[in-house]
Order: sequence, then structure tokens, then C-alpha cells
Amino acid sequence: MKRNLWHIMAALSLLIVLSGTFAIAAAQDMEPDEYGEIYDANMDLVQMALGTTEGVPDIALAAFYRAGLPVSEEMAAKALECWRDKACDTGTGGEVVVALADGFGENVWREVTHMELILQALTYPEIGRIIYTSAQFDTQKAIADFRSLIAQDVDVIIGFPDAGDAMLPSVREATERGIIYIPHSYGRLGEPGADYPTYVAEDVCALGERFAEVLNTEVGSGKVAFLGGTPGNPLSAGWQGCEAAALSDSLELVATADTFWTREGTLEAVSGIITANPDVAGYSYEAADSFLGGIRAYEAANLPLDITLTLRTDEVGLFCEWQNIGNPNFKIFYSTGGNYQSRIALTAAMMQLHGAELPPEVIIPVQMRQVDESSCIEGMPSLASVSSLVPLDVFVQMYPDSE
Repeated sequence: MKRNLWHIMAALSLLIVLSGTFAIAAAQDMEPDEYGEIYDANMDLVQMALGTTEGVPDIALAAFYRAGLPVSEEMAAKALECWRDKACDTGTGGEVVVALADGFGENVWREVTHMELILQALTYPEIGRIIYTSAQFDTQKAIADFRSLIAQDVDVIIGFPDAGDAMLPSVREATERGIIYIPHSYGRLGEPGADYPTYVAEDVCALGERFAEVLNTEVGSGKVAFLGGTPGNPLSAGWQGCEAAALSDSLELVATADTFWTREGTLEAVSGIITANPDVAGYSYEAADSFLGGIRAYEAANLPLDITLTLRTDEVGLFCEWQNIGNPNFKIFYSTGGNYQSRIALTAAMMQLHGAELPPEVIIPVQMRQVDESSCIEGMPSLASVSSLVPLDVFVQMYPDSE
């Protein structure tokens, strides 16, 4: 049975933006602090995003507060314009220029993360321009894009450094020039607090350990495999190392494969794994939507999906596919999509612009949740993330052909 969308996503209808925090704060008898932020986030929204309200850093609470501000159709339209055009003026006349620099932006998770940043930026009237770049897996292009942003003298750069330490000289140059660079989703490189102010991430080691706890319990004994994204990316390496150490002696890690976080890459990776190990009983991976490629691999091999899958993200299309398959031996556990981490990174950067001293890391708590019949949400585009803070009507306009 599908759960009706509206009673669980009422908070999301509030999301996009208003013209500024101060007008909202006055209406609610709240005053922003010296850094322009309010920390009284809607805890229902936090619970939806994280699966917990415990241990949430203040910077994240400030970001979630902004994510819960009322919306206007005009600002929703502006957000979609900025998302489609890759660069835009916000219309506020603000002098701050913000950029999102992706090493790769051509999958749903990155596209939604881009929209999250835009929505957050539009809550700051001092931000007058938003720029987006994607290097499309090309390290040299990633460096060139980043250096171009430096040359444009932007004020803030947010992003995920897929190219890893190859980006470090450019990041250091940005910091020396007074440009605030903050990576998200465990895009950690160099020395946070010195090479750049901070980074935003869930505790990826804890994520790997929670993955291991699920596989240790649900699989018990047998073969498991890890799926990661781009070769050498810090996010995959972070959780995989900690999960491997936490797996029970009764589990055998038979493969670790890169997928580039795409369905096609996942199809290829899982096909290779099950050719050599058709009895693999569990997988750990970041990308829910991309594992639809894994399902296709099992269908092509005519093998039953008698597996336990642990995931970081939570795109609803996979959850609905799970429901359609109807195999009780196919179990899915997920943490949180994390698209909103670009919002938190931007709020941290804006706080520093207002004089805040940032900690060298902003760590988001980890909580695992199991997919059940209520996880396939009626009316939600298949590419949407259950934990995303992008409003439903914006998702529909982003992906009009998504069922």
C-alpha cells in the first residue's frame, strides 16, 4: 500500500525561499544572531531529513531553519531558472557571488544537490549571483573550472572534489585569495581549518559501521560486495574502509567495484560481481537510484534478488521498484540522501562571511532506516529523494517525465 504524500510532506511545501531571513524572524518574534542566523529549526523537518534529531550541529540547524522558510511561486520560478541556466542573477541586487563547483554533476543526486544549494542561496538577500560548473569526470577541467571561479573573484565556492588531492593547490589558492571554499558529503582533502575553513559530512566511518551492523545481522554469513562511485573518491573510501573493519568474520568481502554513481555503471559492476559470485548475499553502496542498474543485472542473469542492500541515499524510484518486486528476501536499509549538505555548507560559508569562526568539520549524525511498504510515496517523482528538502512541486518541474 502506498502512503499518501501530503501528510508526510506538508513541511516541504514551506521550503523554497522568502526574500530574507529578517522579515521572517520579525514575524515570528525571533532575532537572527550576529551571523545572520536562527537555529530554531523545524524538528519534524530535521527528523525527515536525518532520521534523527539528536546530535545535530548548530550550523546544520541554522541551515534547516532556512530550509523551512515559507515559499513563494516567484522564488520557486527563480530557483528553476538558476538550476536550468547554470548561472543566474538572483534579482536581489546582493553583492555576494556563490558558486557550486562539481567534479561531476550528471546524475540525479548531483542535480538535486545543485537545486538544494540554489534554494538555500535564495534565502540570503545579500547573494546576488549563483554560478554552477561540472567537470564531467575530467580532472583537468575540474581544475580549470575552479581556477576560472577564482579569476572571477567569487566570494564562496561549494562543491564535491571528485578529483581529490589534485584540487588541493587550487583550493589553497582560493583560500589565500580570501575565497571561502567548503566541500560537502565528505569531500575532505588536505587539512580542513587550514587549507579551507571546514567541510560538511555525515560521519562516514559511522556510516560504514552501520552498514556492517546491518549485513552482520541480516546476512549473518556468506559473501558481500561493496559498490563505490568514482575511482578514489573520498566518500566511498571513507565508509568502505570502516565497514570492512567492522564486518563479522562470517562474512567474506568478495568484490569492491566502481560504478561512477550511474545506473549503467552499476549494471556493469553488479554483472561482473554475480558472474564470479552468483551467491553474493549483501551489498553496500551510496546511490539508491543507481542500484536500479543492479536490479537489471540480476534480471539479465535470471537470478533472484535474495540480497540485503545497505544504502546512503534514498531515491524513491528504487523503493517503489522494491515494492513491485515483492520479494521478502530482498531487504533495503538506507541512511539519508544528504543532498541538503550543500545547504549546510553554504550556510557555514555565509556565517564566516559575517565573522563566524567555523569548526574544521561539521558532522551530521547517521541513522539507518529500513524500506517498507510506506517508503514508496504516492505522487513523488521516482528520481526524488525521500530526505531531500526540495519541495515536491519543484521536483515535478525539474523532472516532468519522471513517474
